[in-house]
Amino acid sequence: MIFIKNTFKICFVIIGTIIGAGFASGKEIYSFFCVYGIHGFWGLLLSILIIGFIIFKCFSIIIKNNINTYSEFISCLIGKNKILNYSITNIINVFLLISFIVMCAGFGAYFSQEFNLPVFFGATIVSFLAFITFFKNIDGIIKVNSYLIPFLIVLILLLGIKSYFLSFNFQELSNTTSIIWFVRSVLYASYNSIVLIPIIINFKKYINTKKQIMLVTALTILFLIIMSVIIYIVLCINMPEINNIDIPIIYIASGFGLFFKYLYGLVILIAIFTTAISAGFSFLENSAKTEKQYLYYVIFICVFAIFCSNFGFSSLLNLLYPILGYLGLSQIGLLLIK
Repeated sequence: MIFIKNTFKICFVIIGTIIGAGFASGKEIYSFFCVYGIHGFWGLLLSILIIGFIIFKCFSIIIKNNINTYSEFISCLIGKNKILNYSITNIINVFLLISFIVMCAGFGAYFSQEFNLPVFFGATIVSFLAFITFFKNIDGIIKVNSYLIPFLIVLILLLGIKSYFLSFNFQELSNTTSIIWFVRSVLYASYNSIVLIPIIINFKKYINTKKQIMLVTALTILFLIIMSVIIYIVLCINMPEINNIDIPIIYIASGFGLFFKYLYGLVILIAIFTTAISAGFSFLENSAKTEKQYLYYVIFICVFAIFCSNFGFSSLLNLLYPILGYLGLSQIGLLLIK
């Protein structure tokens, strides 16, 4: 029973880490996949399979080599080069911080779009909630995701049912001869690895067998495919009217009435929060060496995220995430070599 319970807990935290503001709002899936038609659909599935590979490979390396920190993980991949290890670890920390900021901006964008409130209002709320959660350590992250992610999965499924996603005709999708869809799908998986790998390292005490690693990987892939395909189809049904909308899924959900609109708004806020705390917690675990330093860093990232949220969610997403993707490619390459 504990085996199954821990397996689902880990699975939900991994999903919570991946499906942030961009995923739940539909902005990521639209930008990375929907615009490429049927090839985008295959690219979406390819991305999830790559993410599955990353999860399985990382857990296998962590368990086999008794790894406890991200620095140890990098050392296992590149050897004992301290300068290179230090450089890579700090670069990853910067991008973990960026991910946290993007999530806070997404939270602010929701309140700005739906209630015409200043962006910093929503950013302040999520920063405050993250501030509290950061002091609960990894067990707090697990508890939050254990309650919120199943709820999120059910609501995304409900959105698909109301949109009649099962009757969608894939033959209506456009075709493209460009290879860019393939590049985008790999980048999507690789930038998710930036936040994913550091949080996976913290699960060492919950997982210790190859059977459990395989089960966590399989369940994560299954849930991600179900959710991402539903969102992909719902977005394709509503193209091109969602082209210039920050949070397209909310626009679509509003067609089913105010209740469902705000219910799905809750889904987005949950997704943002779970990814924000995973990215922020990983940054803190990698950076802070003492309890006092941990407190200072918590205050810094929460205040800094509120300030940076005014740059705009879409701008941050479109500018920074492709950069994250290219950085993540190096990690995937090292995993393949290892």
